[in-house]
Amino acid sequence: MASRGGCLGLLAWLLLLQLQLGEAYASAVPLTSSGPTSGEVSGASGQEGPTGESVAHTDTPSMQTRTQVAPTHGPIGVLPHLLAFSSGEHAPVCGRPFLKIVGGFNAEEGKWPWQVSVRNREKHVCGGSLITAQWVLTAAHCIISHLQYSVKMGDRRLSTQKTSLVIPIRNIIVHPKFRTAATVINDIALLRLLYPVNFTSTIHPICVPSELFHVQTGTKCWVTGWGKTKQEADMNSTEILQEVDQQIILYQECNEKIQKALSSKRDLVLKGMICGDTKKGKDACQGDSGGPMSCEFNETWIQVGIVSWGVTCGHSDFPGVYTYLSFYSKWVVATVNQAVPLYSVMFLILLECLTLPVGILVTL
Repeated sequence: MASRGGCLGLLAWLLLLQLQLGEAYASAVPLTSSGPTSGEVSGASGQEGPTGESVAHTDTPSMQTRTQVAPTHGPIGVLPHLLAFSSGEHAPVCGRPFLKIVGGFNAEEGKWPWQVSVRNREKHVCGGSLITAQWVLTAAHCIISHLQYSVKMGDRRLSTQKTSLVIPIRNIIVHPKFRTAATVINDIALLRLLYPVNFTSTIHPICVPSELFHVQTGTKCWVTGWGKTKQEADMNSTEILQEVDQQIILYQECNEKIQKALSSKRDLVLKGMICGDTKKGKDACQGDSGGPMSCEFNETWIQVGIVSWGVTCGHSDFPGVYTYLSFYSKWVVATVNQAVPLYSVMFLILLECLTLPVGILVTL
């Protein structure tokens, strides 16, 4: 039988655990973290790049990175392979915008309510996607450690704030095995917002797949972003959110296609990546990096990829390359769940200590 002292002892234990978890979490935040993690692709520096020359470990790879500088699932029997986060990080229903997708180029307001703009000094640098009330996914190559970031969400226009929010970033967690030597690997990062957002018709999370989710070749998906609409280097980001459809290509076929186009034997597209067919000249480009590749399954939108890199924009011989999200789902859920504080749990236990009869307290 528990006593009030035992209950308070449990509370003290949880406070100590919270401090220990906070220290562990803080140690994972630095961008140079190199601890072990699941869902990673090994890479080595000093290997040949896409054109055959030696490439050192650098933040500017030879290929172009696409940047300028709920329960979290539907009905269990329909979509069983979606990621569930710990208590307090659930979306009411992810991946179900109020507005249906019917095609076009300029995205209508509310079509892609999970799309966010990752910003530095009020300037758009990358895309991202809202996956819970307080977490955003983006590409690791978008992040420069010494800069301060915010995200803008809730509006298809970059410069207006009619229905949008701009929220500072509290923490940045880059995948510890992110590298840009020879090819861009483990190109994924999580941004924790300073405070959670309320969901609306223009702010809503997308579903994240579990590691059991596999997309098939030829699946039609959509890529969204504010990046360049043409390859020209002097062209700025577009003001209105753009959308393009892509046909999925699995990494083996994509790697062979790029190897053939470059007359190279080097493997550039690896496990943990996925590609989008650009036969129609539609592709992600600079400024789109970090944004979502979204696919609809049974009226629910799932984020399959993160815009990562490409040899050029919109060229039929060079598919766009994306971080394959299901490959990294364990890392995503571990990172998010590790950061969920115990304060709500401790509050409930303290409430029990103060109000419940001794006889019904949990035995320690």
